[in-house]
Amino acid sequence: MWNVTLWMLVVCASACTAGSILVPPYQCRMWRVDTEELRRRRHMVAVLKKNTRPLEGDPAAEESSPDAHLVG
Repeated sequence: MWNVTLWMLVVCASACTAGSILVPPYQCRMWRVDTEELRRRRHMVAVLKKNTRPLEGDPAAEESSPDAHLVG
């Protein structure tokens, strides 16, 4: 009985290893909707930066935007 269990363990471990190598994980793929949303957000940030000016003396305007890395 232990022989069958050992072989099943080896087969399952091999299949999982091969599957993890051959099939890309979901985290490294961007779905079409995600890329469109990112493009829209970048465009919105670019338009807002182009059409607004910072208030003088406003400390929040002097700080860099948290989304500054998205533009460009």
